[in-house]
Amino acid sequence: MGSIIEISNLAYAKLIMHAAKYPHSSVNGLLIGKGSSTLSVTDAVPLFHQNLNLAPMLEAALLHVDNYCRKEGLHIVGYYQANHSFNDSSPDVVAYRIGEKIAEYFSDAVLIMVDNKTLSFELTNSAINVTQYNDGKWKAKDKKSVVLLPGQSQMLQGTTHLLLERVHSCLVDFDNHLDDISQDWLNRKLNGIISECI
Repeated sequence: MGSIIEISNLAYAKLIMHAAKYPHSSVNGLLIGKGSSTLSVTDAVPLFHQNLNLAPMLEAALLHVDNYCRKEGLHIVGYYQANHSFNDSSPDVVAYRIGEKIAEYFSDAVLIMVDNKTLSFELTNSAINVTQYNDGKWKAKDKKSVVLLPGQSQMLQGTTHLLLERVHSCLVDFDNHLDDISQDWLNRKLNGIISECI
């Protein structure tokens, strides 16, 4: 198991913006990146905000993301979820099931839960809890072993700016794509905005 997990500005901002766009719903998505001695989460792919566990939709999304990753030399390295309840930041059965499925193909898979109590439009602390799959169990990662790149302060300020500017309203998840296939589930335009800001 890699001792350090690096989370890019792009991945962090997108999973936070997904939760902010649908504060009344649970949301989920996939984490993509590269693994070695350091697991690097380079991007997040927002999946659903309606029904997180609809198997046919999830399978379709996984196929699309897996095909994209193969072309780009990346892997699906984890899963994220934000629960709809303000007081609930614990993984549920769906999170564990999807996370374990990812771990079958990527043994150092991570599971990120958005901490709703910390989430706000003015972020002062990281709003995520990270666990990693190891020896058949999910184990919480020490905050010191989770590195936000390019730096926590810069990332939190940049993500706060994006939220205050309501950039999260243009985020597209796979639910949106299924409703209108012209919507880009890879969020290429949004990725450019995030990269300019953070």
